[in-house]
Amino acid sequence: VLEEPLLIHGIGETKAEREELIYKALEMVKIVPPEDYVGRHPHMLSGGQRQRVAIARALILNPTFIVADEPVSMLDVSIRAEILELMKELKEKMGVTYLYITHDLSTARYFADYIAVMYLGRIVEMGPAKVVIDNPIHPYTRALLAAVPEPIPERRNIIKEVPIKGEVPNAANIPPGCRFHPRCLYMEKGLCDVRHPQLVEYEHDHWVECWLAGKI
Repeated sequence: VLEEPLLIHGIGETKAEREELIYKALEMVKIVPPEDYVGRHPHMLSGGQRQRVAIARALILNPTFIVADEPVSMLDVSIRAEILELMKELKEKMGVTYLYITHDLSTARYFADYIAVMYLGRIVEMGPAKVVIDNPIHPYTRALLAAVPEPIPERRNIIKEVPIKGEVPNAANIPPGCRFHPRCLYMEKGLCDVRHPQLVEYEHDHWVECWLAGKI
């Protein structure tokens, strides 16, 4: 798993050199001692260990940019925090930049410096993570945040109303006007269903694509 990218990119002239790089990569993601794991098959590792190996595989080539597509979505909540913390540590240590793709804005708030919210291929809101999370403007961003489970123990059983309706349209048949208008509770006929809004700067470095920004 870890040797393959080295072979493809011609890194390490001998097997011994490649093994040294593999051991360093495993130690970097806290799979230790590495010699106990190099011969194991994926089914012999826990979910968290497999994710650490996947991170090591991505980092073994010393990249400057990594696309992390839902890297913790299939993990137990307790393991998610460990993996995200590891990725943050490696970011600071190696100077790597992540494009972190997720549907879970609670992890995005913890992990990201900057957030761009997309709907049907369009960026509908973007800005510094804290700004977007604390002051969401677009109805879709608000719906995503409303769907995040309540962190306060005594309120966990309270069902929150998510401000969204309907289903996601077929991507092959994009609706006219604002792409979100069929699901938006605030949609104005003759405007949102006819004209497509542009991404504009609502506040300093806080961008929104919505005709009703600031009115709802």
